[in-house]
Amino acid sequence: MENVIGYLGPPGTFTEEAARSYDKNGTFLLRPYPAIDKVFSAIAKKEINQGVVPVENSLEGSVNLTLDLLSGNTDLKIKGELLCRIKHFLLAAPGQTSNQIKEVYSHPQALAQCRYFLDDVLPDASRINMSSTADAAVLVSQSKGKAAIASQQTAELYGLEILKENIQDEPFNITRFFLLDIDDAPKTGDDKTSLLIGLHDKPGSLFSALGILADYNLNLTKIESRPVRSELGKYIFFLDIEGHREDKKVSHALIELKEKAIFLKLLGSYPRATIPI
Repeated sequence: MENVIGYLGPPGTFTEEAARSYDKNGTFLLRPYPAIDKVFSAIAKKEINQGVVPVENSLEGSVNLTLDLLSGNTDLKIKGELLCRIKHFLLAAPGQTSNQIKEVYSHPQALAQCRYFLDDVLPDASRINMSSTADAAVLVSQSKGKAAIASQQTAELYGLEILKENIQDEPFNITRFFLLDIDDAPKTGDDKTSLLIGLHDKPGSLFSALGILADYNLNLTKIESRPVRSELGKYIFFLDIEGHREDKKVSHALIELKEKAIFLKLLGSYPRATIPI
């Protein structure tokens, strides 16, 4: 099998940019997939070696589909995290102006990240969800009166003009991506571990679990609840902690957490990424 990284496509998405930032030397062939779940499936079937999927954004929070897929019946592991600075551009077919735009297309996260701009500049334009920013660019390249929110690279790929640049609500706009594989990563000395935990429905369960991390002096960098899809009012928790699963403190804490939990799923240990300049 060729060395292939799958990503949420088509070409021109921010996920492709993240994949290229990981594969700086061009070692891998990059293969686009039309949906996040297709990337998961391709890795599980060993059609590709690894995959890159978005997991959260600094303005709009988590990508719920990615979390739900990680919590499902998958044995895939998180092998790395990638942090990319996101700059959004308003794009349209050549020869148009902003006052001609009646519809704006993009991924739901991108539309949400540019809410203030759209409210101010295009308040009457309809906002239409697409599966990716690049899909939006393809659609508007063939139409008048329509614009896409996507990257500068996307404009170049699909022959679009930039009507407005840097339209995200905040200049500090970072998206976190996961690199997925069959196995996670070896220790580097500067790692994170992600896990999923289900707790008993009784007072103090979460407090007790978090107390274990405190007892081992492990820094909790993220906690998020997601509903159990089969039962209203039930939740599972995604946790990120500093350290590798092979570190003594982390391994002992995981053993104690498993004893207190209904279930514990180790999602992977991987090198900690740095925020890009």
